[in-house]
Amino acid sequence: MHQTALFIRHIPALYFAFANCVGLVLALLRGNRALVELYGLPSNIFEVPETWPVWQAGQGRIILLGLMMHYFYWRGQYAECDALLMGVAFLGFNDFLVTWDHGNLVWAWCRIVSSIAFASTGYFGLTQDRDRARKARTP
Repeated sequence: MHQTALFIRHIPALYFAFANCVGLVLALLRGNRALVELYGLPSNIFEVPETWPVWQAGQGRIILLGLMMHYFYWRGQYAECDALLMGVAFLGFNDFLVTWDHGNLVWAWCRIVSSIAFASTGYFGLTQDRDRARKARTP
C-alpha cells in the first residue's frame, strides 16, 4: 500500500517533467511548426514561419523547466519539485490568456483548470509528502 501511495504522490512531478520535454523531441522530429500546433492555436498563426523563432525561444524556456524537474526529482529533492509545480499556476494563467484571445476556448479552460490542479499539488507538498515530513520532525 505504501509503495502505491508513494507512486501516486509523484505523478504530478513526473508528468510535469516529461510533458515539458515533449517540445524538445517534437521540434527535432517535426520542426518548429509543431511547437505552435501543440499550443492549441489556429492554423493562421502556426503557418507563418516568422512566428516560429518566437515559439522556439519560449519552448526552450519550458523545456528548461522540464529538465530542472527531472534533475530535482531524480536527486530526491522533492521540495524543489513542489516549488516548480507551484509555478505552473502562472504558466497556466498565461496560456489561458493567450489561447482565450487567439485560440480554442475549450483548450484555454483546459489549460487553466489543469494548471491550478498541478499548482495545488505543489502548494500542498504532495511530492515531498509534507505531512510525513512534519510528523518525522515532531518528537
